[in-house]
Amino acid sequence: MTEHVYSRGKVKDVLVIDDDATDRMAIRRALSRPPHEINVFEAATGDEAARMLSERGFDCIFLDYRLPDMDGITFLKRFYDIDTDLAPSPVVMLTGQGSEGVMTDALRWGAHDYIIKDNISADSIVIALAKAREIYELRLNRMHAEEKLRHAQKMDAVGQLTSGIAHDFNNLLTVILGNTHLLMRKMQNLSNAEATAMISPKVEAIETAARKGADLVRHLMVFTRQRELKEEIIVLNSCINSTIGLLRRTLGERVEIDAKLAEDTWPVCIDVNLFENALINIAVNARDAMPKGGKIWISTQNVNVDDEYTRVHPDMSADNYVMVSISDSGTGMPEEVRQRIFEPFYTTKPAGEGTGLGLSMVYGFIKQSGGHVQVESELGQGTTFHIYLPRHTSPAANV
Repeated sequence: MTEHVYSRGKVKDVLVIDDDATDRMAIRRALSRPPHEINVFEAATGDEAARMLSERGFDCIFLDYRLPDMDGITFLKRFYDIDTDLAPSPVVMLTGQGSEGVMTDALRWGAHDYIIKDNISADSIVIALAKAREIYELRLNRMHAEEKLRHAQKMDAVGQLTSGIAHDFNNLLTVILGNTHLLMRKMQNLSNAEATAMISPKVEAIETAARKGADLVRHLMVFTRQRELKEEIIVLNSCINSTIGLLRRTLGERVEIDAKLAEDTWPVCIDVNLFENALINIAVNARDAMPKGGKIWISTQNVNVDDEYTRVHPDMSADNYVMVSISDSGTGMPEEVRQRIFEPFYTTKPAGEGTGLGLSMVYGFIKQSGGHVQVESELGQGTTFHIYLPRHTSPAANV
């Protein structure tokens, strides 16, 4: 899959791929003059342009259909990603031919607009640039929205499966624990003390194992959002401040915690115990990603999520949220791990060192609270969790 390095916002850098110096100069003049003042890079061949694209990204590409070493369609095919329907950058095709077939092929293989060279002008160049970027951003937003939707559907499917397993498993454990209690009572009435002493530890071991299984079911119920929340209205800053002392004791001296909490954050309505557990789970994972020690940053702020943002994140509603960010200076994680970290029983730790339920419980609690969680991570650059919890509009709050 093509790595998309396109940046939104103001256009800074444009690449012109054309062996005609007159055409390159026309585009340079149109884009470098005020108010645009865009940096224009030039390449006369496809191979030269390919080398430039391998080294950096551009906000738009003007591509001549006729190049000395290849045609523009061949060049596009080298970079077009059929899975995402995207090239690395918006592309405007330049052609001296008005052939409908050429234009159709160009648009099919990643171009977003075209200019016939006989009609080239400063205005047509600027208009084509704006149009290509608008179409590209629409496709980019669609790609991100589809990825988010697929992930949400996957997590819902896993949740439904997990819920069914947890329910059936809980029924079995209820039978085991009930019969264990009956057996313990009957043993207390037995006269043979030696037999009782021999059997009792085994029955207690059965009970201990069953209770561990019951704890596991409770964890799964959090992920599947079937556990009843004990919600209360709070200001998150006070909850975070009261948890930091516990975090310092839990994480040890080699992990430094730096909290920068915004003033006047809105109240939220959440299960405080589950929120504290979420902080601890994320912090413990951060510590494990910093074997030689490091730093964790915790911050809060009020944010407004608008309709434009939800188009890229369709599993999130436009609303006011309090965002809690937890960052670490750890090793980070590859993209394939980041995409799976909330799945129950998924863990990168060695066998016996983790259940893979900690972060799935975090995910379940946040979703059941009407919130949203995002994870940013890059190998060698650490990890950041952004937790969005909806603002509670009641005037009453415990501060």
